[in-house]
Amino acid sequence: MQRAGRGKRITLWLGLIVVGLSLALTVPSAQAAEKKGLMDSLDRMAIHGYVDNFTILRNTSFVTDYHVASSRYRASMQLSGPLYMLRDYFKRFEYFIELRPEYESIYDIDDKFGNGRKGEGKQFVSGRSQGAKGGINDGFLRAFGFDPGNFGEFWPKESPSSIRFPYNLVPGSNYGVPGRFRDSRSKAYFGLDASQNDLRFGMIRETNMDLYYPVREAYLDFFWKGMGGRNWLRIGKQQHVWGKADFFRLQDIVNPVNFADHFFIDLFDDTRVPLWSALFEHRFGNIGFLRDVAGSVVYTFDRFTPVGFGNSAQPWSIGFGRTLDAFAFGNDLFAAALFPDHSDDPSADNYVPFLNMALYKNRAPHWSLKNGGIGTRWEATVGNFRVQITDWFAFQDTLSVGWDRINIFNTPECTTDANGDSILPTGSNGGTLVNGGSVLIGVKPNQIRMRDAAHSVVQGAKGRFKKAKYNNMCGFGGSLSARYRKTNTLGMSFDWFEPNTGIVVRWESSWTANALLTDTTKSDLLADGNIFRWVLGIDRPTLIRWLNPTRSFFLSAQAYGTHYPDHGAGRYGLLAGAQDNFIATFFVQNQFMRDQLVWLVFGAFGTTATDATTGGNIEYLISNNWSVTLGATAFLGKRTQHDLSTFAVFTGDPENDPFTEAGFGIAHMQAGGSERNQMNEFWGRVRYRF
Repeated sequence: MQRAGRGKRITLWLGLIVVGLSLALTVPSAQAAEKKGLMDSLDRMAIHGYVDNFTILRNTSFVTDYHVASSRYRASMQLSGPLYMLRDYFKRFEYFIELRPEYESIYDIDDKFGNGRKGEGKQFVSGRSQGAKGGINDGFLRAFGFDPGNFGEFWPKESPSSIRFPYNLVPGSNYGVPGRFRDSRSKAYFGLDASQNDLRFGMIRETNMDLYYPVREAYLDFFWKGMGGRNWLRIGKQQHVWGKADFFRLQDIVNPVNFADHFFIDLFDDTRVPLWSALFEHRFGNIGFLRDVAGSVVYTFDRFTPVGFGNSAQPWSIGFGRTLDAFAFGNDLFAAALFPDHSDDPSADNYVPFLNMALYKNRAPHWSLKNGGIGTRWEATVGNFRVQITDWFAFQDTLSVGWDRINIFNTPECTTDANGDSILPTGSNGGTLVNGGSVLIGVKPNQIRMRDAAHSVVQGAKGRFKKAKYNNMCGFGGSLSARYRKTNTLGMSFDWFEPNTGIVVRWESSWTANALLTDTTKSDLLADGNIFRWVLGIDRPTLIRWLNPTRSFFLSAQAYGTHYPDHGAGRYGLLAGAQDNFIATFFVQNQFMRDQLVWLVFGAFGTTATDATTGGNIEYLISNNWSVTLGATAFLGKRTQHDLSTFAVFTGDPENDPFTEAGFGIAHMQAGGSERNQMNEFWGRVRYRF
């Protein structure tokens, strides 16, 4: 905690320095006026940016349930220019600062969202879930003093009689479950405890804006000649863009992205999260048959920042973001409900260690210089080929989840083998008996001889699935934590330009070694493995005269694949759903009215989940400053399921049907399946550029 606090103070001071620099550049002081170099810098400062409103009109299948799900105002002010200082050392010395405050007005204009729901007992829920009011959890939540109108529900089964997982629609710093000493809202995962003001103004942890708001980017550039070439050093809060692929992150992994902004519909330039880092690049020039050779090194020294899935109280929180809250809230709620005679308070007489049911801890790396990321990129041109090779070593920015401890039923078929010998560890790793001796709390999963369990379902399963079946039949929740590991990702990409037809062929691939994966066939759900990803893209400007005789169409298509060579996948195993996953995308863009009207359509189809996302937009450039954009997005897919590990008991039939689309199943469905039909949208943006 001391190290984390020290890191937070350091990054806070860095943010204050940036704000001070911004003010110094925009408001020259009398002392600055005496310094000709600084005054010349201010005279040449460029200020540009935009102010816009972005609004989502969400619906179900473009037919019913139309409602405004977001109305966000955002301003971006970018300050840049030369600094006429240190000119004896550097040929050019420049700066760039972007201030990007925002205001999500939906919390103030519609009482269906956030704190507006409090005390109103609403049943409305935006997106593909439903309200807890009047549902299965209605009486359960009321028994603990909660208003069911403040919750949505996920369901393990779509049968109306099955149990469902509630999640919060109202922000707050804690869950406040009666009977719980330790509150998981601030401990289970990033940003679950964000306040409504944090969500309203975009001051959230996943975008690295909770400390630096409203500074999005701020860096200094130094340029000089030396070492036989040209040199460039950039230090500050910045983005690093690697690779050639659209929509997919193979090499472009230095900075995380925030999918809670508008999923993957917005450009990565807007959703990529800038980090405090340093970049050094040396341009060698031509070396033999290689032209424009350049090599660079990147080091990030910011605190760890994950991919953003969104807070469940946000208008746009993707399914996995809502699931994280359901698992964290469910940990406290179900532990209090199922073990009422025991406490998680270490000072209590009835204290039981690891008295949990689901996600209770976020094991994120603390801030330190050694926990930063480091990598290199090399570029060169060979004929019509532009080649890029990268290597990045850092903590993976997406979580894997694993059991620290599990709870098991204290029955002979779950605790002994066929000979009657115990299969459980001894001592503190063997758990604590609760509920009259019917359940063992906090057993170390990797020390259970699961394959040897006497349970007939375990013994009747194939070898690869025995541990999964043990968790299904004998498990009863447990202490689930978010895990991260430093991995090395080697990437290679190239693009080839054919000058006669204008065709560009793009290839990008990456190999991630020793990744930490979630695999439900493992005792603790954690597996080591490698990941191979690839993208093949083709772009071509094409003149289709009968559609537009004056402007060519930009046509782009991609095939994306992921291969897990070390592990199987399906409804058991890796959460990806298959050992090989494929997604095809297309993109078409064209202009009319002398480029004043720009339209595009896109689509993506995934084979594993048989899901699709499609949409498009039209932008009308009213003037050099004003523009209006109207768009639509449709999410299409089907129900895809995964086994629930130790939660399978809640499906009602853990032996034959331990599968669900909720929980781990949501990873199978991709965007189209997880948000299918009920997250369809029309959206609009009015923007003023300056």
